[in-house]
Amino acid sequence: MKKTLLIILLVITITGIYGVYLFNKKPVDTRDQNANFEISAADLVKEFSANEEASSKKYVDKILIVTGEIKEINMSASTLFLDGSDPLITITCSFYTDGNDQLKKLKPGDVIEVKGKCTGKLIDIVMNNCILANPQ
Repeated sequence: MKKTLLIILLVITITGIYGVYLFNKKPVDTRDQNANFEISAADLVKEFSANEEASSKKYVDKILIVTGEIKEINMSASTLFLDGSDPLITITCSFYTDGNDQLKKLKPGDVIEVKGKCTGKLIDIVMNNCILANPQ
């Protein structure tokens, strides 16, 4: 009985320590990472549309540099949307909170390179922790 209680207490302690570690873990800083892939927005959308499962295995949790035309900018959310040549799918790029300085210089129609971590496809293809790959 005491042995079982000790094992349960040990498992709870280890689980708690791991939970605290995950809670405090900082996201990958893309500013310091090399890109795993460079691809155009249109090609990325085509790949996800053709085979989402294979594209997810290839791109999710990887650092990408995506080249594309800005469709829309949302300054309040530090987000921009790249046109993927598909009327139903865009690439949503969420910038770091200090990214507004970079976004202020941009306008819809500009062709840019965005570096960020791909987190997959919901309705749009989502990239987080973005920065401009070649700031203007």
